Amino acid sequence: MSAPEFRGLRPAALAALLGLFAAAPSGDVAAAEVFRYDFQGASGICQPALSSHAATLRARPLAFVNEGEATAFVTCTFRGDPRAGARGATKVLAHVGNVGTAVAAVSCTFVEGRQLGGQSNAVYRTKSTSVFGGSPGTALTWQPSEIAGGPELIYQAAVQCALGPGGALHYISVFYDEDIGS
Repeated sequence: MSAPEFRGLRPAALAALLGLFAAAPSGDVAAAEVFRYDFQGASGICQPALSSHAATLRARPLAFVNEGEATAFVTCTFRGDPRAGARGATKVLAHVGNVGTAVAAVSCTFVEGRQLGGQSNAVYRTKSTSVFGGSPGTALTWQPSEIAGGPELIYQAAVQCALGPGGALHYISVFYDEDIGS
């Protein structure tokens, strides 16, 4: 079977015409996005806020735990750049719990922004909860709408938690949509 004939068109002209059709845009093409999240254990990304808190805080594989009798503070900053590929976080989550038997008070402050020298443009949002002993814990979440000015995404987030006796910070998650093309 032979190729069909196109009368009046030379093979080179036909190839050029087909190339133009192939290169032409096929209409509106939307970028595809996939929902993703980064999960980071608190023991890996958090540290005592002051050296005086270090004596009572224990970095366990599954949580950063206050084993003392008084409230202790931990500070957590995220590894990586949430702006990679022009993305930012759509939600930040801190999962807190209790390894003791009495109710533990946990309070976490979300910090968005930066400090350069003596100047700061940071926003602070605190959320608190009481966690019963032996419970699976709870999630404290922050979204862009909670930041002054209501930005679309979160770019420079950190968390500081006050852990009451028995209080634990299990993990931090950053949620984002990633553009994977069309």
